[in-house]
Amino acid sequence: MDRRQFCGGLAGGLLLGRARGLRAAGGEAEGAVDGALPPWTPGTLDIHHIDTGRGNATFILAPDGTTLLVDCGTNHDGPGLSAPIRPDASRQPGEWVARYALRQARAAGRESLDYMVATHIHPDHIGDVTPDLAQAPDGDYRLTGLSEVDRFMPAAMVIDRAYPDYGDLPPLSAPFATNYRAWLDARARSGRAVAAARVGSVDQIRPRTPLPGFAIRVVAGNGRVWTGQGQDSRALFPDGATLAPADRPVENMMSLALRLDYGRFGYFTGGDLTASTRDGRFPWMDVETPVAAACGRVEVAVADHHGYFDACGPDFVRLLDAQAYVIPSWHATHPGMAQMERLTNAWPGAMPRDVFATELLPAAAQINERFLPALRSRQGHVVVRVAPGGDSYRIFVLDATREEGGIILACGPYVCRT
Repeated sequence: MDRRQFCGGLAGGLLLGRARGLRAAGGEAEGAVDGALPPWTPGTLDIHHIDTGRGNATFILAPDGTTLLVDCGTNHDGPGLSAPIRPDASRQPGEWVARYALRQARAAGRESLDYMVATHIHPDHIGDVTPDLAQAPDGDYRLTGLSEVDRFMPAAMVIDRAYPDYGDLPPLSAPFATNYRAWLDARARSGRAVAAARVGSVDQIRPRTPLPGFAIRVVAGNGRVWTGQGQDSRALFPDGATLAPADRPVENMMSLALRLDYGRFGYFTGGDLTASTRDGRFPWMDVETPVAAACGRVEVAVADHHGYFDACGPDFVRLLDAQAYVIPSWHATHPGMAQMERLTNAWPGAMPRDVFATELLPAAAQINERFLPALRSRQGHVVVRVAPGGDSYRIFVLDATREEGGIILACGPYVCRT
């Protein structure tokens, strides 16, 4: 197959023009490029990697209409270092994410979230806090990121890595973490569900109706990883009492990781898991590898830690062996060169992989210039649409510079492997 014939609409992030009735390899019509994404239909699985320019946000609409949001960040790094707010700065990212998710969920008759998952407690995943943000009416916290989404699209359950008892692995002492925990406390006081992730479980996140072949497993979180047996888990970290303060686990290492299955389709997302071991001095700090091993091969995977220099190691791509990777990038350092080379499989004679970045800033594009021809997209919402039954899927990129931006790239169909 000529991979250049497999995607239509963009080349290296540049719009080639309007094309209607695009056909991909295999003969299946991909729909209108630069037109609207067709609405979700029952039996279809949609995974929307939302480009806000300020952090991670992934909305999942399951085949039965179950709704799930994984993260919603609102980082406030300065111009030049981070992307502009998408589609514009007239609203905060949390409100933009809620509006996007509500628009997609309308096809399923949904106006709320069944689940909201915070992979870990960093501002680009749960929301930063600044004095100008609106004060919440129900507690001593400001509306930002996940808490702002919860205002516009209420979540039945929020899943955190350990709330309320973080034990020996507490969050950072920082305003964004204090604000986030105050929001969780307010939910708990009002009787709205907040739960600690049960690592290894396949029943904590469940579809609203029986859905054969569909499951979401909590593969890792809070320093534990699924053993591969039943719903058991094991510790990833040594006893904290044996470690110097500077050598203890950091927040990124505690990230929740999920594996979603639908028929033959598999998907992985792991927040900001990392692989760096300080040049081999602390092998246990590579939490990415045991998590990828527990997950196993998938069709689509999200790049850990935005493809940053300390993540997406050789074993990440070897063990997950995905056909396509999504980089939730928003910063000038996303992704690193070695990570880009590895994700695209840019080795002589190797089969290239499809890689999609939500935001590739000019500085990152210059650094990664040699790999840009292998990159499918540099900006936009990345939507994975899995066909009923889970045997195949397509990937669309939507224009994130407009609130209801249309398709600017369509790839597929990809055939799921056994």
